[in-house]
Amino acid sequence: MKPFSNNGFEKQMTLHWNILSRCTNLFIILNISMFFLTGMVINNGYYYTCYSLGLLLLIEVGLLMPLGLLNRLWFYLTFLAVELLALYFLVASIWYWVVNNRGV
Repeated sequence: MKPFSNNGFEKQMTLHWNILSRCTNLFIILNISMFFLTGMVINNGYYYTCYSLGLLLLIEVGLLMPLGLLNRLWFYLTFLAVELLALYFLVASIWYWVVNNRGV
């Protein structure tokens, strides 16, 4: 039995990291434009958007730091899990926004 190898990931790692980086940038812009520019975070004290933005900024810092781990599958999956957690907070924020602004 051959040991597990991540050769498939190493061949396409540039594509995976580019997609993750672009999605992170899109989610950051979406977060800022939907919640911070409208004043919802400041006026209503809703902090899930801050959590989402903090996690997304953590991903961006991790992508910019030259750690030499970009070709490791576990490193990518860790960042992908953090991205999904940030996406959860973003979707929860949008859901909260839709439910509470019904009567406005």
